[in-house]
Amino acid sequence: IAGIITKRNIEPGEIIQAQNPAFTMISESDFEIEANIPEADIAKLLLGQRATITLDAYGDEIIFEGKVAHIDPAETIIDGVPTYLIKIHFIKKDARIKSGLTANIDILIARREQVITVPTRAIVSRGTEKIVKVLKGGEVQEIEVEIGLRGSDGSTEIIQGIKESDQIVISDGE
Repeated sequence: IAGIITKRNIEPGEIIQAQNPAFTMISESDFEIEANIPEADIAKLLLGQRATITLDAYGDEIIFEGKVAHIDPAETIIDGVPTYLIKIHFIKKDARIKSGLTANIDILIARREQVITVPTRAIVSRGTEKIVKVLKGGEVQEIEVEIGLRGSDGSTEIIQGIKESDQIVISDGE
């Protein structure tokens, strides 16, 4: 393979054994990110979905773009949780991307604009029902709602049940 030798583990004249690598090298092909996704989230991923990537070395201000290029069909158990290995390819080559850098990825699953959202902690589950407490006429009423997408910011979309002007009541301890 074509690549760059990054480490030499032997000296001239040394005898090596098969289990000890003589050299370490990295490929000259494009870099990719490998990530383990828990089973609760894997059903939401599709090949080709876009991802935004930040690298710890450059901070949150420098954003790289990528796409999901591979999803393993079989699980790997990590700390007792089934996870699935995915690979994300960078869309554009960039000299700042180096082997071994720590990456943070956000994968856009769906996007909706102009929707009603409430803090996820404001939603109470009772069996199959989802309830939100609303202040109406000075009294707290429980309203059944239909929920949609959950955001990474701790909010949940409300599809049906409340309107934009409703005042949501969040009770501690629930």
